[in-house]
Amino acid sequence: MENQVHYKLFKNGKFLCTMALSTVAVLTTLGATGTVHADATPVQSSNEQSEQTSQSAYQQKASQNEQQLSDLAATNATKEANAANSYAQANQQSANATRQQIADIQNQYAQKKQQAEQRIQAASDAMTSSVVSQTQVINNSAASAANATQQANAASEAQMQSENATAIAQAQQQAQEAAAHSAAAISAANSSYQATVDSANATHQLATSAANADYTANVNNENNTYSANQQQVKNDVTAAQNAVNQAQQDVKDHTATQTVTVPGQKRVIDHITNAATKRGDSVVWGDTSTWLSPVGQESDYRKPAYYNVMMGTYPGQTPYSRVDAANHATPYDFTHVPTNVSEMPTDFQPGLLIYNPDFDTSEVVSSDGFTEAQKQTIRAFMASWANSFRNWIYNNERDVWNAANKLSYFKNQTPRKLKFTTTMNDAGNKIGQMRTDAGLTNDQHTIPSATTNVDYAKAIPSINITGQQIGNYVVNAAQSNSENLMTVEPSIVDNAKPTMLNYLISAYNMTQAMWYGEIYSNGLGGHVSSVLDNTHGYITGGFEKMTPTTYSNEANDNKKSSRENYLFSHNMPIYAFTYDMYDYVPYVMSFDDELTALSVLPNDQKVIDKYNELQSTIDNAMGQEIQDPTFMSAVSYEKNGDGSHTETKQVTPQQYTDALNNAKSHLTQVTNDANGKLQQLTQTHQDHLKNLENIRDNAIKQADATLQKAVEQAKHTRDNKIAEAKGSQVNVDALKKSLDEKYQQLVASDKAKLDKIETDRQNAIKQIKANAQSEYDAKLKELGVDDQAVQVQIKQLQDAHEGFVKENADKLAQLKAEDIKAYNDLKAKLDAELAALMPKHETNTDHSSNVINTGDHTIVLPSTDEKDAAQEHSSVNSDNSRSTVSLAEKNNNFDNQTQTSVATANVDTNNDDTAVTALKVNATESATMTRKEYKQQTKKLPQTGNSQSLVLVALGTLTSMFGLGLMRKRRY
Repeated sequence: MENQVHYKLFKNGKFLCTMALSTVAVLTTLGATGTVHADATPVQSSNEQSEQTSQSAYQQKASQNEQQLSDLAATNATKEANAANSYAQANQQSANATRQQIADIQNQYAQKKQQAEQRIQAASDAMTSSVVSQTQVINNSAASAANATQQANAASEAQMQSENATAIAQAQQQAQEAAAHSAAAISAANSSYQATVDSANATHQLATSAANADYTANVNNENNTYSANQQQVKNDVTAAQNAVNQAQQDVKDHTATQTVTVPGQKRVIDHITNAATKRGDSVVWGDTSTWLSPVGQESDYRKPAYYNVMMGTYPGQTPYSRVDAANHATPYDFTHVPTNVSEMPTDFQPGLLIYNPDFDTSEVVSSDGFTEAQKQTIRAFMASWANSFRNWIYNNERDVWNAANKLSYFKNQTPRKLKFTTTMNDAGNKIGQMRTDAGLTNDQHTIPSATTNVDYAKAIPSINITGQQIGNYVVNAAQSNSENLMTVEPSIVDNAKPTMLNYLISAYNMTQAMWYGEIYSNGLGGHVSSVLDNTHGYITGGFEKMTPTTYSNEANDNKKSSRENYLFSHNMPIYAFTYDMYDYVPYVMSFDDELTALSVLPNDQKVIDKYNELQSTIDNAMGQEIQDPTFMSAVSYEKNGDGSHTETKQVTPQQYTDALNNAKSHLTQVTNDANGKLQQLTQTHQDHLKNLENIRDNAIKQADATLQKAVEQAKHTRDNKIAEAKGSQVNVDALKKSLDEKYQQLVASDKAKLDKIETDRQNAIKQIKANAQSEYDAKLKELGVDDQAVQVQIKQLQDAHEGFVKENADKLAQLKAEDIKAYNDLKAKLDAELAALMPKHETNTDHSSNVINTGDHTIVLPSTDEKDAAQEHSSVNSDNSRSTVSLAEKNNNFDNQTQTSVATANVDTNNDDTAVTALKVNATESATMTRKEYKQQTKKLPQTGNSQSLVLVALGTLTSMFGLGLMRKRRY
């Protein structure tokens, strides 16, 4: 059974590098006994000679197998090609015969039609004559019936119109006489109604005007009273506020600034430099059970401390818990740890910190995340660590400093201080927001062009920097930016609070691994190269709060660990944090040196003025350096040897503070009393206004009700008189409508009679034509002329030919399927025989699998699945041959063009490079070796006695990849 062990370079995020996931196959290779190096030449043992003999037999058998499979594939291809040609010839012969038969039928039919042409024409003429004569009779009969019907309709319609006109004239005479009597009555009723309404409206207007006038006068009186009472209360508050203002001015005038020293006890903070040592045992590189990471050996690092801080970031290696501390080779004293943020180191020498939650007195971080003040404090610490790291490398690892700055303008100068300013603090917030808006994960780098949504250059104000050539000098400023990506989260999560100290210790240790842990003997990592670039002049940090959906772990297929699940389920914030460095450093460069800026300004006033101009422009844009109070407390703690730290306080004489407190107390009391009084005054005022409004509304409602009652009574009287007058009138319109409806019914009935005559005529003509056509068709059949019968014969011939072609295509497909099966059966047999000749140092005996692990490599046998075998090892791709014959007929003219297509088989018998050997390098990538490549590798690779050379080459490649500068950087 093959076990896979997954390792992650950093437990928090990607850190600009992707770790390889090595299988036990690789680890076992590295774990072979002995430490013989590639340049050693040990004596070959008898076991090794036997193994070479087995390999020779294995290679000979593999060659024989390939030849047998190649021969069989060639034979099958020839046989299939011959069969395809034979079927194609038969199909063509069938097509020719079918085409000739169809032509004969069409020729015979054309001759028959020509012979009967006169009799066909006679039958057609007889049909036409019969239709014409019978149609004429029908048309004459219909015309006579229509004329008679139209005359009868006209007479009946004229009579009804005359009768209707007489009835309407009589009704109109009666209506005129009644209307004259009712008009006078209606006019009198309307006049009486209007007089009553006008009188009621006048009374209503007088009543509403009086009510509104009384309301306005009463409201004005109430508002004046309320304003006077309210102003009196406000005057009391103003007097109390003036007393407070005077007391505050007295405090300000008599307050002095004093710096005091807060006593304390200096704590010795442990810096762990042997974190990779566990339980008193050193790591044995040949024993895979003690492997911590596949990054490389301890000897690959410049110093043991660098390797130890790197290994110390893995869970269980750094003394983050009491168990780890107790089991370490050198037990750690948990009292030598920081207890608050003021005790955190501001320097950054190699060594990890221990965290003890029992001693932690720092402030707790909310589940909502860092406050703005907390973010500023963390940025201040990290800026200090970056400067300390640069100075330490410059003073202790000068070759590392030179390697990181070999392309820098300031490569020959001392480290420049990275400034953390107000503008940089704002830029950190903007970067974090840009990352959040873009939905980036903690594994995604965001240097410009990585995503269109994030551009770090936009996080700072636009700076107008224009270089200038002055004589033999160029005055300009470096303009670029870069970043280091990591995660920030608590060091300890179980039974510990997410405090500021907890986060800072975690950030300190992660940064140790990110910078010191990337100093190798054969190169520098991207993080360390970026932070050591002496072109940079400013630094900040971007905080992007992670969510369960944006958090990722590419080294573990994005599966969250139990630690990460605990953090999210307990609302402990996790941040993707970017160290963001900007250049914006002016320089002067002589034409004598095109790559390095001058360390001392030349004696040229124009050059100096331009340099100072650029520096002033940059300073104004970047703002003042931040003196974070919490960070400065840690600075003073480090400087004072007795553990004390300085704090700046404002000192005021007691008498002025007492006076201010008394004045504030009095203001609070007066304000509270005033608020109560004002509320009461407002409530009383609103009550009085509401009462006045109700009085007015009630008076208006009474006037409205009186008006409404008078109007309704007058309307009722008027409507009764008008209804009585209209009741005597004759409704002429109703009579007209009734008579018109009867007339329209008569017209519709007359039209229906004519429509039926026309419909009967058209139906009779259709029947005449149908009968004549039937007689014509019967006559043609008697003469032997039948188009439909000819088409049926041609279709039968075409179907017979297409069936013949399909039968041949099926036979060819069956032949190819049998050849493929024979090839696959032979291959499976030969593969099994080849596997039996495998070198005997197998680590697994389960031959049911297609993967066999030996002592020095992994063999991947071909799949036994027929479908896979056909795709991977048999290059025989067969298409079902088919022939199609297309016969087209248009306007009784047969097209003799026949289209025939025959598909032949394409045979590829080149199986010399069939892949049989696969070396599993990691979980997602594999290096596959062909038989030829395997022979070459076994000849070329050094024989060290443990057959680990190939894997060491792959491992070295991974180590080099990790050391590459993956940071993207833009230069102008």
